[in-house]
Amino acid sequence: MTSIKPELAASYAVGEQHALPAEADQKRELWRFWFLIFVFATLITFVVLALFTHQALQLGGTRPVGLPHQGESPRGSIVDRNGALLAADRYFYEISVNPTHLKTDAERRVLADELERLAGIPAVQTLEWLQQYTDRYFLRLAPAVELEVGHRILAEQQKLAQERRAHPLLYLNLTPAPQRYYPEGPLAAHVVGFTAMVGNAIWRRGVAGVEGYYESFLRQRDGVGLTGNATASWESLPEQVRRYLPSVTGRDLVLTIDRGVQWIAEEELRRALELYQAKAGTILVMDPSTGEVLAMANAPAFDPNRIAEADPAALLNPAVSTQYEPGSVFKIITAAAALDTGVVTPTQKLTDTGAIAVGQRLILNSDRAGYGPVDMSEALARSLNVISAQWALLLGERRFYQYVDRFGFGRVTEIDLAGEIYGAVRKPGHEKWSLSDLGTNSFGQGLAVTPIQMANATAAIANGGKLMRPYVVKARILDGQVQYTEPTVLGVAIQPETAKTLTDILVSVVERGNQAAGVAGYRIAGKSGTAQIPGEQGYEEDDTIVTFVGFAPADDPRFVILVKLERPDPSISRWAGYTAAPTFAQVARRLFQYYNIPPDEIRLGANQSVEQSGM
Repeated sequence: MTSIKPELAASYAVGEQHALPAEADQKRELWRFWFLIFVFATLITFVVLALFTHQALQLGGTRPVGLPHQGESPRGSIVDRNGALLAADRYFYEISVNPTHLKTDAERRVLADELERLAGIPAVQTLEWLQQYTDRYFLRLAPAVELEVGHRILAEQQKLAQERRAHPLLYLNLTPAPQRYYPEGPLAAHVVGFTAMVGNAIWRRGVAGVEGYYESFLRQRDGVGLTGNATASWESLPEQVRRYLPSVTGRDLVLTIDRGVQWIAEEELRRALELYQAKAGTILVMDPSTGEVLAMANAPAFDPNRIAEADPAALLNPAVSTQYEPGSVFKIITAAAALDTGVVTPTQKLTDTGAIAVGQRLILNSDRAGYGPVDMSEALARSLNVISAQWALLLGERRFYQYVDRFGFGRVTEIDLAGEIYGAVRKPGHEKWSLSDLGTNSFGQGLAVTPIQMANATAAIANGGKLMRPYVVKARILDGQVQYTEPTVLGVAIQPETAKTLTDILVSVVERGNQAAGVAGYRIAGKSGTAQIPGEQGYEEDDTIVTFVGFAPADDPRFVILVKLERPDPSISRWAGYTAAPTFAQVARRLFQYYNIPPDEIRLGANQSVEQSGM
């Protein structure tokens, strides 16, 4: 096989300085994105301040009579698809007292001493508060003590009551108080989300992830019910999934996330960031047949148990809330459209002269070379911008953007996670669109996508042409009834025959142009993309965003993997073929082992034997 260097998308304007193709349009089209960022940043500021107040200042604070405990509304539990606990309420006791019941300093000292003995709360501190707030009807002495401590105090109170002894300890009130706990810490934090006291709320609210998206379902207070009529019994859930369910609320979520796959994705992402010195990254794993998200790893991440210490910027989920120019991975969309409409056949050769003028822009291959007559496999393996632009011109603007829409770009995927954005696609009819956009968009410049959009579009090729709605909640549970999420087809992107043809081509691309993405013994379909990063003065010279997206096994895809790394160190490599591609291979290799998928020769040989024995 010929080894072909992966290419960097490049374009230059005819008769003008090299500039950002969609710079003016992005300022108009992306205002919603920046507005979301502003709102989210403001929200996070409130969250951090509220948490600081709750944790650092609330001890010993007062509240009006009858005000419910802050955060007291219980929430349902969240588990992964195999029942691993990802979020749940842990219960503590809030200790409070009505200071007006304590008439003398002697009684106050006795109570303070007893609290120090039983709960370890400093007597000096308690006595000071009791003396300062003698006319209050409510005083919180401890917002949360362990259940063991609370049980110790309750046992002492019961003993005093049985002995009919008047004692200041009997004036203490112990109230069960739930606090959100995430047993896996940072694992899948962007999917699960977190809760916090926001604004003037008197109980916790989900702020991000499924905690935010399913806020109205998870909370016990004023929680909504199941939608629709199709429900199943509690027993329909596998026994291992029911290990930690139901919660005290009876309102719980089972995710599509697989803890094992999530762990693999996060570990390989950390390794890639360290190896290539990238600033950030995302790895997605999806089931193309259903749209289920099996893993969603982002870095930097955060620990939802320690939100007050988190970098606010890390709380945003880049997989759904951050857009970028995808570069050459987008060529698979252009190729799909060209094949599906019949304007190009797999073996048809177009001539690559190394440059082509589209509108007012001169499009070049990244190595500034021309390769003569090439078919689609070679064009994608060499990642030729000039040929991709020719496909787009053959399609014409109407059909090209029709397929861009069919694959779900420029609109939300409808994934059930808080904060999803649209991406940005400038189309004909827009005041800033020009023919040059058709050329540059064909290879992923001048438009913006989210990682989930790119992964989901690739999944449509893997599953035979159907664009699915991606989702992260597999089932909702309410009072013993289970409502499973039904896979939803949003539309048909391409015909099944086109998807099969393109899959074979993408297998060839991995074998000829992206060998680093390959795993011995398995046919893998995929494509790399190395995208320049737009700035105020045009594209940055050395910094890139690298992506590899693919699926395997190619003949019967079990998973789609997208790897995206931001700003790998150019001195190591700025190319996707040498950074994102090998990271993809490592994730795929581990998934083959995790799912016990035999090599193609064994798997397909076994299938043929079964078919022959049945004849």
